Amino acid sequence: MDNRAWWIWLQNALGAGTSKHTRILEHYLSVQAFYEAGERAWKAEKYLTPRELGKLKRFSPEAAEAQLSYAEKLGQQILTPDMPAYPEKLHVLPDYPCVLYIQGQLPPVDFLLSVSMVGTRKATDDGLSAAYQFGRALAKAGAIVVSGGALGIDTQAHRGALAADGYTICVLGCSLENDYLVANAKLREQIARTGALVTEYPPGTAAWPANFPIRNRIISGLSDAVLVVEAAARSGALITAHNALDQGREVFAVPGSVTNPMARGTNALLLDGCPPATCPADILRCFQTRYHVRMPMEEALPVEECTRPIAPAEPLPPKDLSEDAAALYAALMTEPQSVDALCAASGLPVERLLTAVTELELRGLATGASGQRYRRS
Repeated sequence: MDNRAWWIWLQNALGAGTSKHTRILEHYLSVQAFYEAGERAWKAEKYLTPRELGKLKRFSPEAAEAQLSYAEKLGQQILTPDMPAYPEKLHVLPDYPCVLYIQGQLPPVDFLLSVSMVGTRKATDDGLSAAYQFGRALAKAGAIVVSGGALGIDTQAHRGALAADGYTICVLGCSLENDYLVANAKLREQIARTGALVTEYPPGTAAWPANFPIRNRIISGLSDAVLVVEAAARSGALITAHNALDQGREVFAVPGSVTNPMARGTNALLLDGCPPATCPADILRCFQTRYHVRMPMEEALPVEECTRPIAPAEPLPPKDLSEDAAALYAALMTEPQSVDALCAASGLPVERLLTAVTELELRGLATGASGQRYRRS
């Protein structure tokens, strides 16, 4: 029996987000030992509900091993807490996941600075621009950018990290093969090529709304700090921020206008004492003694003075651009980038990207450089 199957068996009974497995392992040397103790011993653990006890009986270790094989056939890597590759940042949590399903290669989160970026799906243009700039600058500095793959702030954080050829992790609230948010399917493919998609939910799990607040503890748990870019007064991003505080992580907030309803949550965090992040250096300097980070060179001010409010990093495209041209325009920078880098940043295949380049060049919005590279005019 593959030892991972025991963990899958236990997770099936207890569900996601529980800490009951830590109580079980206070009395048993392993999950297998708990299984072999039998039903009478399980009932002696008074915190297990009748529903959980029923699942322990009905779902066999053989069925768990079949689920493991199926996940591997889908190309997923399965990590359990007793494996060396399982992140220590998660293992120290009382409610660490019994199983992690991974597509791609999990970056070394225990050895590099990891920053989770979260915020509203209904972000303003300034919020989207700030998320992209922070994601790109943090990845350039050597940090891992963690987010949830949703529209809005999450998407821009991932795209910024990809544009910098950096590490990014997307933590999902459903199984990896689920077609959740089809609009970001290509983005998830790009993330899996250089980073990882991560979930605790086994194959076949739908994207139920209740899954996402549970998922958020993994987003914060994988990180040293959480950056809330834009969040309304009641926002899932604030759940992640509060999880982070409970887990002993740093929480930063991007200050927002008092007239912006999507900044009420971030401004409330500032009032509660969370430090402001007005530029990427505000975060990076807090971890310079713990990790090797490269301070952003594009800041005109010295690090000590880098506290000015963040300006939109990427000018907004003209309203009448095609969808592909707008996506490419958002990915272009003032320095030339290769076609491959622009494909990764924009999510466009080569053929559509070249068509979009032509449109931008005709509008005077993009300029070619040597080696089939392009930059914003």
